[in-house]
Amino acid sequence: MRRREKRFKLKRKRTRLSASNAGPVLALSATVIGILGVIALIVFVALPALLPKLGVDYNPPWQPTPTPMPTARPTPTPHPVTATRAADLQHEVVLTGYDEYDWVADPSALNNKLVFAAGRLVNNDVKMDLLFSYDMASAKLTPIEAKLANDSYVYPVFNDTWLVYLDASAAGGGVIRAMRWDTGQTTDVKQVYAGQPRLRLDGNILAWVERTGSRMDKLFVCDLTTMENTALHMFNNSAYGQSAVSIKNGQIVYADTAASSTESSADAGDDSVSAIYSVDINDGNTADYKPGTYVHDPLTNGAQWVWRDGLHGRTDSLYYTENGKPPVKIAEDIMDYGLSDRFVAYSKDEAIFVYFFDDHSAVQITPETERERTQLLNVSNGVVIWMDVTSRERDVMKYAVVQ
Repeated sequence: MRRREKRFKLKRKRTRLSASNAGPVLALSATVIGILGVIALIVFVALPALLPKLGVDYNPPWQPTPTPMPTARPTPTPHPVTATRAADLQHEVVLTGYDEYDWVADPSALNNKLVFAAGRLVNNDVKMDLLFSYDMASAKLTPIEAKLANDSYVYPVFNDTWLVYLDASAAGGGVIRAMRWDTGQTTDVKQVYAGQPRLRLDGNILAWVERTGSRMDKLFVCDLTTMENTALHMFNNSAYGQSAVSIKNGQIVYADTAASSTESSADAGDDSVSAIYSVDINDGNTADYKPGTYVHDPLTNGAQWVWRDGLHGRTDSLYYTENGKPPVKIAEDIMDYGLSDRFVAYSKDEAIFVYFFDDHSAVQITPETERERTQLLNVSNGVVIWMDVTSRERDVMKYAVVQ
């Protein structure tokens, strides 16, 4: 009998994924992905929606930070001078009713008023023997009755309280006189024996440099309320004794030899190495500034200083500085210059230019088309005053209010 053999069919056993070696890894990955998804929802959806409502600025990570809009820079407002024809800026001073007075000199301006000297021919000599006050609004011309014992009024300066001038002799020297506007009283400030010192006035303080010997010059300061004179500085056989002093807002500036740390400016030896010295009238403190150029006739407006680098030569350059910064060259080949609060005016090539400190721009304020020949006379309280010397028959004084 044939034995039936029983065959068994082997069944493959099913294996659960969690029981395999990859199971734990896959489970962990799924957990991590889930957590990251929740974090992403919080970071990119929930927080951007919630925080701004709470007043909190929020920028999701990996997003570029938005560049803030740049603050708009205002376009500088051009000075009215730049938008006005030069011919429209200038005004002429006419000496109506004073036909014998063909010469004018030494003008200064304040509060819409000009003060200047006028001259006539006397025995073949020009005498500046009349002072005028000129109202720039009404063009009214008024003679000033101020004491004159010698020949000419020279370098008159004024403010609301004082009129100061040199009562000059034709032979040189004279008397510095001060007159109060309110009373008309005139007081002798000082006898001058040589030359004609340029006078500078600031409030009640008068300053000037005067030749006091064959080789000696002194810088004098006078308090007009007491008429007390003080020699502030001496120049011994020095070209700086011919350099004018300047005073504004309680600050006196003058040029002299740059001193070393061990010597005073009066004793320093090399005249070609210049410094500008400033003196505070209130406390007497003195400071020096070495610009690295020669310095002659420095001027101050209380903030900026300007000067020329030569002795009135045809190749002189004009410089300025502010708060002790390195000097800035404004122009070359200048003739004369004057300083106001916002600008310096200078003459070059027989024309008048104005350089503004705020934007470093220069504008010609005398007409180009007429090619008017000019000579700068003064810059005073925002007013530029010059002589039209195109014709030599008579003096023609003009001015422009720049402010």
